[in-house]
Amino acid sequence: MSDKFFFLKFLQIYNLFCFFTNLYVFLFDFCDIFLKMKIYLRYILFVFFFCVPFSLVYSEGNIQYRASLLGGFFMKDGKVDPWVKGPVLGGEVAVEFLPTGKWQFLQNYNNATMGVSLSFFDFGNNKMLGQAIAPAAYIHIPFINHKKVEWGISAGIGIGFNTKRYINTVSAENRYKSIEGANQSIGSVVNLYLPEVMYLRVHLTDSWTLGASFGWYHFSNGSIKLPNSGYNIFMGELGVTYRPKADKYVAPEKRVPRKLYDGKRWDVEISATGGFRQAYYRDKGFFGCATVSVSAHWRPVSIFKLGGGIDMFYDDYYRSVNVNPQEGDRQTLFRKTWLEGSEVKNCFRVGISLQPEFVFGNFTCGFHFGVYLYDNIKNLEPYKEVEKNGKPFNRGIFYSYDIANAGSAGHADGWLYTRIVLKYRVTKHLFVQAGLKAHLTKAEFIDAGLGVAL
Repeated sequence: MSDKFFFLKFLQIYNLFCFFTNLYVFLFDFCDIFLKMKIYLRYILFVFFFCVPFSLVYSEGNIQYRASLLGGFFMKDGKVDPWVKGPVLGGEVAVEFLPTGKWQFLQNYNNATMGVSLSFFDFGNNKMLGQAIAPAAYIHIPFINHKKVEWGISAGIGIGFNTKRYINTVSAENRYKSIEGANQSIGSVVNLYLPEVMYLRVHLTDSWTLGASFGWYHFSNGSIKLPNSGYNIFMGELGVTYRPKADKYVAPEKRVPRKLYDGKRWDVEISATGGFRQAYYRDKGFFGCATVSVSAHWRPVSIFKLGGGIDMFYDDYYRSVNVNPQEGDRQTLFRKTWLEGSEVKNCFRVGISLQPEFVFGNFTCGFHFGVYLYDNIKNLEPYKEVEKNGKPFNRGIFYSYDIANAGSAGHADGWLYTRIVLKYRVTKHLFVQAGLKAHLTKAEFIDAGLGVAL
């Protein structure tokens, strides 16, 4: 090859280096809070803006870059509302990987696209709500994948690093005594970040695409550190995507999932996971949690499984006492559940659940919906109603409660529980699993562990 060819290649790489260097500096200068970031946040930016772009040199046209502007508003929840002063604004840059035929599940999902993104959010109130930076991984699943138009859903998961939380917004005299006048929604720097949207893309040329999306964005730590009602934001996005080597890319053949999966149709899974949580910000203690689940799934097509299971939960918080505590009792200041005496039976719950799950190669994402069959806590909540009644209730499996506020302070958890479960198949019979248990929108705990498939 000629010296001119190598010189042009050098110029391309040098221009990319200059562009991402300037973008890196711009993000830090955009808000002075970033200049005070801890070293691990700076490292994330360095990796994203300096290392990822050089993968372009080795690509075969299947890598594209996206830059977007974000705008939206907080969804009302009563806790963040007093601090909302304006819209939520931000931006996002991403690197996306088009299917090449190496991962069959992308073709099964109508030639889906995978990507990694880095987002910046300004929540409209620097003093109380602050900003966040959030790296994430996501998958675009198109319902319509035409040469000119693409429409579908995007599901992502990542980590949000928030600048404002309870501890640095509460006054010194009220710290761990009151949540009044403080951020009640975020309790930690590190949080789970969930961007779930519907998107539309119009391909202007082979290289350039105009895109828009709207959906739900969430920041929360799953009750690991309280207070933690989380941020729930409705966001819209407008951006452009550029594919540098579009002329080299050849899309693989789309594959319609087989009507009947030609592998093992049924499987039985047993999993055991554990975690910890806080129950009340004034207690400051952490309590162990665990889940054991036995389930069976039918896999009619290669990308989907439908099943059901039995779930047993353990939450050590419920051995605490808040009614007439005696010497030696582990006391809690939380008045959500009527806890009279340290009883182990309060720690256990057993339920059955419906378990639809989506398969992405070795990964599986499940959305489980369950009903408690054994749950002594249902007779002990809400605290004030039990106190007024003079004794615990005697409820059946189904009963009326405020489902919109289920699990929140002053409200019962209710008979419905939900779980978001992520699994990765390490071997044919062994998988690792992480999950989030909640009562509708109120997170109870995050757990992780191992499972076996029979």
